[in-house]
Amino acid sequence: MDARQESPNLDFLRSAAVLFVVAFHLLLLFEQRHSPYAAGLDLFHSIGHWGVLIFFVHTSLVLMFSLERQQTKFPDRPSYLPFLVRRVFRIFPLSIFIVLLVTILALPVGQLVADRFETMPLRWTGILSNLLLTQNLSHTESVIVPLWSLPYEMQMYLVLPLLFLVARSRRGIWMIAAIWAGAALIDTHRTGLLRHGVPELVIYVPCFLAGVFAYALTKEKNMKLPAWLWPAAVAALTFLFLRDPSYRNSWYCCLALAIAIPQFQEMTNPVSHRIFHTIARYSYGIYLAHFICIWLAFQGIAHAPEWSRWVILLVTLSALPFAFYHWIEEPMIRKGERLATACREWLESLAPAQAGVQTEQNPA
Repeated sequence: MDARQESPNLDFLRSAAVLFVVAFHLLLLFEQRHSPYAAGLDLFHSIGHWGVLIFFVHTSLVLMFSLERQQTKFPDRPSYLPFLVRRVFRIFPLSIFIVLLVTILALPVGQLVADRFETMPLRWTGILSNLLLTQNLSHTESVIVPLWSLPYEMQMYLVLPLLFLVARSRRGIWMIAAIWAGAALIDTHRTGLLRHGVPELVIYVPCFLAGVFAYALTKEKNMKLPAWLWPAAVAALTFLFLRDPSYRNSWYCCLALAIAIPQFQEMTNPVSHRIFHTIARYSYGIYLAHFICIWLAFQGIAHAPEWSRWVILLVTLSALPFAFYHWIEEPMIRKGERLATACREWLESLAPAQAGVQTEQNPA
């Protein structure tokens, strides 16, 4: 596993994460309706949260690979601002579209109470916070449930380039391990921290750091375990988390996942590779749209037969992410790449001018 090629194992991990989130919200709906679909599934109450934590680990790791590719391609050029530009154009366009769609149409996807989907009543300041992805800083509810995790990702992007430099240093793996241990130790006092106004991001820092640690491990020797054991390892860690879905156990499970990621050979089955690669490609759209799809299928369309509700869910859950990716995500990703290149060239143009100023101020 390295930055030079796509990883089927990471496609599987991202697919598992988004499917865990979708499965949790379906389970929650049927549980509140006292449906037999949810009978005997108490163990899976936290599988949606685990899916989000997997996203945090996965995102940190793949962005480390992205930064490595940029460093290899432009070894002497600035990367911090271009990195942030690319992330803004990757995350914000679809999230802004979803927030506006939900707000303008008043879709009842803000919460699920007593088996009914309800609108989250927000003032204009709350809607603005959702558009800016600062709900955790403004202590505002999200207009649509899955949007809650995006602020934490955006805020971690601010420090990921710095962590990349640490991970690439000579003792990077030990330094990242020390930072992870320090973050986990600080988080043991999270109640006091939150009471004094420290953002809730601190709770998830060890999960993001686990992805950076996984990146550092890819530069070391690995165990080269058989690829067929990789899904079993993810399943085992999922079970360990669900047995004790506490914050502290989430840090340990994310760290264990990070340690496991580089230890397996890549999955090679062409059919599974194509399936998981497709799900991973559209996973962001699936993540943001699935709550709307569930509402539409099981509440929005009244008097529909039970079997047709599942058809509606599958069709919309496939069509909407596909449309979002090709009409919003992919075009904006390309625009972000062009703007990032322009930012890099602009920063390079400033360097000679700054050097000239310093020469004039400090003549030989």
